[in-house]
Amino acid sequence: MAKGADISPSEGGSADVPAIAFDALPGFWSLLGRGLTRRCAWCGDRKAYFVGWFRRQDRCQGCRHGWRRGDEAFELGATTANIILTFLTILISILVAVVATWPDVPTAALIFIIGSLAVFGPALWYPVSFTLWQAIDLFMRRPEPDELAGRGDADL
Repeated sequence: MAKGADISPSEGGSADVPAIAFDALPGFWSLLGRGLTRRCAWCGDRKAYFVGWFRRQDRCQGCRHGWRRGDEAFELGATTANIILTFLTILISILVAVVATWPDVPTAALIFIIGSLAVFGPALWYPVSFTLWQAIDLFMRRPEPDELAGRGDADL
């Protein structure tokens, strides 16, 4: 198999390679840091699930753990994380711009910049939203022993 190739079963990839077993996961802040920096929440690998900005694999390239964790609606959580990150970016940008330019706030320029963030923000936060949601999901729904042992985490 070529390096960086898709390993999902639907693409004919090898899904029988076992995932790395873990004794335990790191704490909340470590998981959150891994998620915000596009790293795998399981192992911290920088390549994680993405082979490009928008191309995602079913399993981490480092530890082979799946990002879905057997949840059919995982993308809904990642989409929610994307919306929250985009809105926070917009709100912080408005706050910084208004405070920095007070009392003569350049409204037209601000509307253009904030509008651009609203349009391009979801694409900017796309990969981060998946790794962040996986980190939050791992914290909220602690892995079962089988999952920690590398069995059954990506099966639907």
